[in-house]
Amino acid sequence: MFYPEITRRAEYARTKNGNYYSDYSHYRCEITEDCRRRCVYCDIDLDEMGGEGMQLDHFKPQDIDDVEPNDPTNLVLSCPKCNRLKSNHWPLEPEIAFFEPFTVNRVKNYVVESTGAISDNDCSRTKFKIKLLLLNRPARVQLRRSRFIKRRINDLMEIVENKFQELLLKIDSASREEISYDVTELRYIHAKLSILIQSLNHQV
Repeated sequence: MFYPEITRRAEYARTKNGNYYSDYSHYRCEITEDCRRRCVYCDIDLDEMGGEGMQLDHFKPQDIDDVEPNDPTNLVLSCPKCNRLKSNHWPLEPEIAFFEPFTVNRVKNYVVESTGAISDNDCSRTKFKIKLLLLNRPARVQLRRSRFIKRRINDLMEIVENKFQELLLKIDSASREEISYDVTELRYIHAKLSILIQSLNHQV
């Protein structure tokens, strides 16, 4: 649900001369796909952006000597705010250096609590990123919490569907008492769903 594993493709598109395209925006579709349509920093999905759109970020800043501006293997997908906050930051100290999102299991570093907040998990590198990129800004915390609620709603809806299928099988042979019990259970689940939906609506 959060920070899925991402993998770079083996090769990016090149010009007829075998070079990378001079305009790195040419790689937007490929990078978007490789990053699974999510900001590699705050994890917001492209569909959750509300029309804001994503940007291409040079993971290693362009002003570093060995960085080629149009090298797609240095590009990642970022939401506008994370891109702006990261800017040219590139700490060299190992304890606060950036995680390479394509090689590091980010789930172990960015622990998402049920409240929607990201915990640093006693990791100085994570703590630095949370502070620098404001990963616990209210809008993102609310978004992550809504994912938890939506998943719970989907789980309950699946239970309801399975119960209805069971009821259909019981109708010919079950006693009224058995069916009554199932209906009561379904009403209870429906009530829980209503509460979850109301909670989700209050966040919008």
